[in-house]
Amino acid sequence: MKQKKWYFIVFILVFIWSVIAHLPASWLYAHVPQASLQTNVELQGISGTIWKGSVQQLNVERQQLGSLYWDFQPSQLLTGKAQFKVRFGQNSDLKLAGKGEVGIGFSGAYAKNFVASVPIDKLVRQLELVSKFKQQVPVDLSGQLELSLRHFSYAQPWCDSADGDLVWNQGMIDSPIGSIAPGPVIASLKCTKQVVDVVGTQNSNQVSSQFNINLNKQAQYKLTAWFKPGAEFPESMGKQLRWLGNPNAEGQYPFIFSGKL
Repeated sequence: MKQKKWYFIVFILVFIWSVIAHLPASWLYAHVPQASLQTNVELQGISGTIWKGSVQQLNVERQQLGSLYWDFQPSQLLTGKAQFKVRFGQNSDLKLAGKGEVGIGFSGAYAKNFVASVPIDKLVRQLELVSKFKQQVPVDLSGQLELSLRHFSYAQPWCDSADGDLVWNQGMIDSPIGSIAPGPVIASLKCTKQVVDVVGTQNSNQVSSQFNINLNKQAQYKLTAWFKPGAEFPESMGKQLRWLGNPNAEGQYPFIFSGKL
């Protein structure tokens, strides 16, 4: 009798696990109370299970971000984490693409080995900080912006910690009075207790520059930067530098922008 009882318990456990393992992601999405879902997030074309599946189209605030694929990593359960490998961005309106590992543990949500790329002109339209900058300096940007995060730990409103890099490749800066090809622009990204710092530099025959962007938990930002014309700086743009005043002793033109997001 006792042996039959154990067989029954094992059968129930195997049955429950089988149901969970094969639970369709579309069923879960359909039965989650709508009040608990973000009203500005919509999933279309859900297939697979909650452990391994895909979404044909992820829409956030009516912005099509493309497909999303996920694959659960059961080995991470041994470290107290629920972790997924993800890929995203195919057919995105923003031409956004990326992949990495995301999960949640005892310390909260996190990401690691995460990379993403997007055309910088597509991103500029979404960023209020850059839009404000463009109002004062009428330029258009092109090229590919690539983000690489070695690790990211989330905490409201930005992050608890993060370490990564930003690279702007094949960049062009176009203005009504001329164009500049800055070459690769490389920046380090750090976050410590809700304070985000981006420190970058670039150097080409046309121009060299350095910048620092600081964003705190109150959503206050400060951009400190300088640029220095090079030997091949466009003559049409060089004639306009007098409006910026005189450069410093190193030949640099410094500027500062600050405000709140």
